[in-house]
Amino acid sequence: MAEARPSPGGARQNRRNFNLDALRAAAITGVVLAHATVMDPIHHGRAAVLTWLGQFGVDLFFVLSGWLIGGLFWKERAEFGRVRWGRFVLRRALRTVPPYLVMLPLAWFAVRHFSPERPPFSLRYLVFLQNYMAKIPYFSISWSLCVEEHFYLVLPALVLFALAARLPLSVFFAALLAVSPLCRIFFQPAQSFDDFNQGILSTHLRLEGLVLGFWGSYIHACLPAVWRKVAPWLRRLWIPALLAYAATPLLPTLTFYHWGPTLIAVSFAISVGNAAVADPWPLPKPAIVSRLATMSYSIYLTHALVIHVARRLTLPLGGRADVLYWPFVLVAMVSVGALFSRLVEAPSIRWRDRLAPARQQS
Repeated sequence: MAEARPSPGGARQNRRNFNLDALRAAAITGVVLAHATVMDPIHHGRAAVLTWLGQFGVDLFFVLSGWLIGGLFWKERAEFGRVRWGRFVLRRALRTVPPYLVMLPLAWFAVRHFSPERPPFSLRYLVFLQNYMAKIPYFSISWSLCVEEHFYLVLPALVLFALAARLPLSVFFAALLAVSPLCRIFFQPAQSFDDFNQGILSTHLRLEGLVLGFWGSYIHACLPAVWRKVAPWLRRLWIPALLAYAATPLLPTLTFYHWGPTLIAVSFAISVGNAAVADPWPLPKPAIVSRLATMSYSIYLTHALVIHVARRLTLPLGGRADVLYWPFVLVAMVSVGALFSRLVEAPSIRWRDRLAPARQQS
């Protein structure tokens, strides 16, 4: 099993997939609505309850990232016989790090200028270790980027080691999947996901989605016979999985902390696996959905700053703040995200392809 190679059809997962784009669009929508609701100048308790689950759109991004990176990994191994780890990691870093480095000083300057705490700049932000700080002083949404960068750096290397050692990969992935819940249960004090600190943000505590995505891409690309058996179950379990995700807030606080992220990641992995091989969904305005998915990274990087600006501008309106806050924040998040995508993210992709072009068959 450890030496299974991707089938030719397995490479199809790396082409643009509308269903996966729809999930990306859903993920970024959930995240920004959850954050905008929390920062609403007029607190609406019911709205906060309805959008609370949206914050776990980040975990959907984790599954999607694991699926994407796994697909690229298995495709390269199928085409060239081995994966060049250094080049593989470099391409991912050039894709994600430059936009982050553009946004980082803007986020820090805004906090230094407007916050009475005036936190100093931390070098941890340059090596993606801020998610191990007791409390992230600014640019708090960057915790998830830390998790992904650690994943891009370490997991492909671990998989290459497992392949070289001829370890059974499914056992290897199952062991990795167990790391986060075991760490939350045995090595962390009691936590709540309302406490935004290293007890919920550290990489070793949030690995499930990335591992499941990478594992799913392995089965899809390398074990076609197993995938044919799994795929019908993904279709049957999709709706129950989403219902289970929606019901996770009903769990007791400590149970949710221990097992909630795992249940959510499994629910999203079922959704991603089913979406990846299903016929394109007949959603309205598919071009808008795809565009929103394309801009999702830029919107994620910029949305928190936009929300803080919207809140600051509308607070003086008192009870009428919502009249301006929601139209402003929604339009501004999309507009700023689109501008950032065009001016920063797109050029960084072009430079990535110049500095570290994808491997080509000789």
